[in-house]
Amino acid sequence: MSEGNYLAGDDLSQLGDDELGILAKDVAGLSNRLADSEMSRKQMLSDISHELRSPLARLEVATELTRDYAPNATHYLDRIQKESTRMNELIGQIIHIQSLQMQRYVARPEDCESIDIAMLLDEIGQDVSFEFYDKHVEWQCLRNKDNSSDDELSYLIIGNREQLHSAFENVIRNAFIHSNSHSIVSSKIETIKLTHQTSTLKISIIDQGAGIDNDNLERIFQPFVRLDASRQRPTSPTANSIANKTSKKEDGYGLGLAIAQAIIAAHKGQISARNREDGVTGLVVEIVLPVST
Repeated sequence: MSEGNYLAGDDLSQLGDDELGILAKDVAGLSNRLADSEMSRKQMLSDISHELRSPLARLEVATELTRDYAPNATHYLDRIQKESTRMNELIGQIIHIQSLQMQRYVARPEDCESIDIAMLLDEIGQDVSFEFYDKHVEWQCLRNKDNSSDDELSYLIIGNREQLHSAFENVIRNAFIHSNSHSIVSSKIETIKLTHQTSTLKISIIDQGAGIDNDNLERIFQPFVRLDASRQRPTSPTANSIANKTSKKEDGYGLGLAIAQAIIAAHKGQISARNREDGVTGLVVEIVLPVST
């Protein structure tokens, strides 16, 4: 239940009629009600999002037709069209995150492949660095293998490449947006041995921004949570212009990290955030994923 799976197993309701059995039945009933409530919430938001798209589509058509009859109203029509486009983008992101959550946090095996996380991170970091080039923020990809593993397999996981690319891109872009000019955004990869047969990768995305109040560290992964302006928009005009033109605008709606969390959960991983404790202000987003075997 703590991981978001509220469905109780059948064995809980079959433990007899003693005090422990009655308690187990109550827990099973509660968990099932929570599961139904959560499913209803997600379904309602998804339905609302889908229903909003039809009137928005008609609004866009009406806007284009009006241009022929009211040429002097171009300025206002452009504004209407801009807001309609933003609404469509927002609805698309809501549908996306609901789709991820409705998958019961399980990535489908047929959509998965072997992925070199180090290469993926560096590719994304270089792309995002180019977008924010005028902030002079340097990208660094650090690798820290344990002593028992020296080959590239340490950085391979099995997952959905498109989804993981989206998750890490959201986190890395968020780090660039909130880092100060002439600073460094870095990623650090560590291989952590759990047993002789299982390992995990801990990926840390580290920025040099203002950090976040400790009370808000968990909230940033919730949909539509937007903190103070310094954690929301690029500080440079060029970066702001480029970011507005990209297809990934989740940060503007407070959905980027929520989508990242849903994707990481679907890959049986965990994501969390903490403030830096090395004498430099900034945020560290840590992602733990199981290593392929």
